[in-house]
Amino acid sequence: MKRIYTYMCLLLLSVLSFAVAGCDDDDDDDVAQDLIELIVNKPVVRIGQNEEAKVSVVVGNGNYSVRSFNTAIATAAVSGELITVKSGSQNGATTIEVMDGEGVVANISVNVGVFALEVNESQVTLEVGDEKQLIVSMGNFSSNDELSYVVEDETVASMVNTDVFRPFYTLTGLKSGHTAVTFTDHKGKQATVQVTVSPISIDVSNLTPRVGVNNKMMITVEKGNGGYSLTAEDNSIVDIQQVDDTRFNLIGKKAGVTTVYVRDQAEQELPLTVTVVLADKVANLGSSNYFKVPFTYNGVADESLKSLNTITFEARFNMESLNGSGDARINTVMGVEKKFLLRVDIHKGGSNDEERFLQLSADDKGSIRYEGSTKIETNQWYDVAVVLDDSKSGSDRIAMYVNGIRETLQLSSGEPDKLKEVDLTSNFFIGQSDSKRRLNGALSYARIWTTALSDEQIAAQSGKILNEDKEGLVANWLFNNGNGNTKTFVSLADKSFEAEAANVVSTWKADPILETSTPTE
Repeated sequence: MKRIYTYMCLLLLSVLSFAVAGCDDDDDDDVAQDLIELIVNKPVVRIGQNEEAKVSVVVGNGNYSVRSFNTAIATAAVSGELITVKSGSQNGATTIEVMDGEGVVANISVNVGVFALEVNESQVTLEVGDEKQLIVSMGNFSSNDELSYVVEDETVASMVNTDVFRPFYTLTGLKSGHTAVTFTDHKGKQATVQVTVSPISIDVSNLTPRVGVNNKMMITVEKGNGGYSLTAEDNSIVDIQQVDDTRFNLIGKKAGVTTVYVRDQAEQELPLTVTVVLADKVANLGSSNYFKVPFTYNGVADESLKSLNTITFEARFNMESLNGSGDARINTVMGVEKKFLLRVDIHKGGSNDEERFLQLSADDKGSIRYEGSTKIETNQWYDVAVVLDDSKSGSDRIAMYVNGIRETLQLSSGEPDKLKEVDLTSNFFIGQSDSKRRLNGALSYARIWTTALSDEQIAAQSGKILNEDKEGLVANWLFNNGNGNTKTFVSLADKSFEAEAANVVSTWKADPILETSTPTE
């Protein structure tokens, strides 16, 4: 019995050994089939009569052989990894085939004779900063070291060889002017490329700007030579305000069309056709759109808006529908969630979920609530405002307004004296809060002040378009910019804070104040 057991063990061991050996054989086959490409250092050889060229195998699988397709033009011999190509009795072109021991092939193109030096371009025009590829396509050379070049004026253009084995060169424009590049091969043949470098063409963010009367839009110079200026052919139609080195505001003065010329220090010029329209509609955000305002100026968040103790918000809106329970029955006007947010909400503690009122929601925990008493209906225009006045204490610090009239508060909750150092530079939105709770309607304007407006000031400007020349007015957006497809609205106040829509605004709604209102001075 013991002998049978021993025999079975030996049989199993032999089967396993065979299986392992079989796996090893398969691995060896895989390695053998993993061949590498055959590469030589001179894929093109150009030689004259009674000349020869040395070609090296750079990469391959060993055991090399060579043959010429026309031995009257050129012959070849190989020793190890070095191939010697010799010219024959005839001028012309042929091919030398190089094969390694695994059957991988590389070809060497051979030209025998004396050749004119040829480049793919004889004249090149490019702009400052642009690149152009030059290729020497014919000549008396077999490698880059048998070909030289000289740039006549290296301050105008520079050039480098961009390929180890081939005569490929990259030419780069450095400054406006003219120069020449001359190539010379080892037989002294030359070819010259004339190079003209032009100033950079001006390009801007919008070639056909459209702006509303009493509104503003920004033009950014995206390409050019620096030192930009914008000039209007008719400045009674559009006014121009420079924001920084590359950004300019176009301010609509009256309806009409005019040309604005963009110029730079290199005397480049680009004409823009600017249309100013008397807008009669305002942005309709619908149920999915909203605006984000980062409050950056020249790329940096505005420090003056990071710790406010006195604020006034004003806005004019028209809601088309009320949000349901998925949005906590909240339609957002503007502000920062849990910091200082003006919105429309149900009455806290009330029994009717369809009745909505203007509400201020504030502080870190969202526990401060101030709620007006005027019922906010759908499909009606409302001019609303909220004021935080740091010169007062308790509930007197907060005032809310609907259509210019101070609200009787039906709810006062929380400790308003703790409402300080409000940061508007972090997550400020118009028409959204908590990543949802959209306004679901149209916006005519939104304004932010760092002063506490009085009852009289609120009443006097409620439902009216304002100029930017108001003390304490830091943001003044008019959402009536020409009724086209608009992504960004620029504040008319001193700093051109941009309100950028999540989606392009393409739907517009009529607002009666655009038919009757004139800007206040």
